[in-house]
Amino acid sequence: MCQRLFTILHTKLGWPALIAAKLALVLVVLVLFGTAEAFFSMGVPMALVHLGALAAIVGLLIWQGAHRSMTAETEESTSDLPKTPHIGILLHSAAMYDTLAWILTYGRERAFREKMLRFAELQSGEAVLDVGCGTGTVALLAKKQVGPKGRVDGVDASPDMVARATAKARGKGIDVRFSNAIAQNLPYKSGEFDIVLSTLMFHHLPKAGRAAFSREVFRVLKPGGRWLIVDFPKPLRQSRFFQLHRHGHVDLDKIAVDLGGGGFSVAEQGDVGTRGLRYLIARRCPGVTLEPR
Repeated sequence: MCQRLFTILHTKLGWPALIAAKLALVLVVLVLFGTAEAFFSMGVPMALVHLGALAAIVGLLIWQGAHRSMTAETEESTSDLPKTPHIGILLHSAAMYDTLAWILTYGRERAFREKMLRFAELQSGEAVLDVGCGTGTVALLAKKQVGPKGRVDGVDASPDMVARATAKARGKGIDVRFSNAIAQNLPYKSGEFDIVLSTLMFHHLPKAGRAAFSREVFRVLKPGGRWLIVDFPKPLRQSRFFQLHRHGHVDLDKIAVDLGGGGFSVAEQGDVGTRGLRYLIARRCPGVTLEPR
């Protein structure tokens, strides 16, 4: 519903629709307060109501415009990535992504990412792959935990994200390699990694893409290797208005069942303890092979 509203405001009617929406919101506020007559007789409070309503609407429009400029279906992508209908959603505008992440975490993005990463229980010398690495924040934090003897690689389907992540690593002098690749076709040999990370990216993938991604994670993990998934759970009550970052959600219970039939054993799952996120840790079962498709 709100998506259609934003489309109308941005394209069809423009500022007249914006003004009408603001006035409607002001009227709703007055009715809710039950003091319409008093407010109409008070210039300053009425002006504040108008300004507040306008700020709320403009803020939502700015968010929606930024969100839409960062997001694109991969079928419209002009990159050199292999053509497939199951890649999922791409995020672009890496600098804007970092800015919004900073705003939404109240300036504590590092602490937010570290809280998710602690469930990986990274050890010195381990090889780590961050799939859907975005601008590289989690991968850079992981490198500090595995130390100089460890290895961290990051992949993302968005060239903009990979470029910014690479610039971050170079600027901080941290040895992390970032590559432009899709989750369903990872550019690594079989059995290269001790752990795969996929934080806040699984919900971007369609169901068919998730199955293909799972097979790739199984392939690149060492026997007994770990896979950490952190994402938005299926809500008990879906809001139709404020969805912000949530392009979707994942049913971790169903994912756990699917992974059990795909060569993994679920070791642990639970609440992250922030923003309603949940995590799941799966291990690649030693001695199990998957039939090629």
